[in-house]
Amino acid sequence: MVDHHADPAPPWLVAGARVAACLTRMGGYREYANLPVRLLAPVPDGLDTLAAAALPLDYLTALSLLDRHGRARPGDTVLIHSATGGVGDALCQLGAHRGLVMYGTASERSLHRLRDYDIVPIDYRRQDVAQVVRAKHPEGVRIVYDHLGGASMRANHRLLAPGGVLVSYAFMGRPGHVLADTVRGAVRNRMLNLLPGKRTALSARCPGRSPRTRPSTRHYSRTSSSSHWGVTSGHGSGPASHSPRPTGAHRALERRDVHGKVILTTF
Repeated sequence: MVDHHADPAPPWLVAGARVAACLTRMGGYREYANLPVRLLAPVPDGLDTLAAAALPLDYLTALSLLDRHGRARPGDTVLIHSATGGVGDALCQLGAHRGLVMYGTASERSLHRLRDYDIVPIDYRRQDVAQVVRAKHPEGVRIVYDHLGGASMRANHRLLAPGGVLVSYAFMGRPGHVLADTVRGAVRNRMLNLLPGKRTALSARCPGRSPRTRPSTRHYSRTSSSSHWGVTSGHGSGPASHSPRPTGAHRALERRDVHGKVILTTF
């Protein structure tokens, strides 16, 4: 359902239109949702419905990280932390299409996925990330995407080449201290921005909610093709567990048997 009282309906919003929305409050397997028009973007005819369901949160966040915050250009050197996570995987796919030279950190069991994207894999548990990067790029990289925060933020800032940018899009928080650690991470990011020769940027998840980024959200929907994205699906639980109940998908995700998005279907 669409709340037409809050915003005027655009011409493309007609009965039966397929739309996507970027939500920060999760819906918990809702069959229906009542949303303001400003959060909606049209889904193009050539985009598979399951792919469209997987795109808004992680992929639109990644698009904002590349275009608005990182200002990535073809040939740029990029370090992506947690490159096999949700946003990291989206960054890898988009970056591969844009011709970025990418390094990605992951655990040993996930490194093969990075090689599939032609990304230099780094086992963050067994390898020195800075040493691997500087062996090929002594001057540093142009962009570092960091969702860790904490002490690693300064180390990532040192890995930047002159004129580079450290983009923080999340902060790892201690149990019971998530809000405080997030605020602390944001302050550290802003303080590092005071150092000359490099810059830092903060990005919130789900940029499509912002009026400043909404046009890019719709442009992304118009130009996307389902063949670009590694979206797989299975009835009930996704590709790994094949359970008819949502708990099967949850368990598969906890075991890290699947990567990226799992789409629950009822048809």
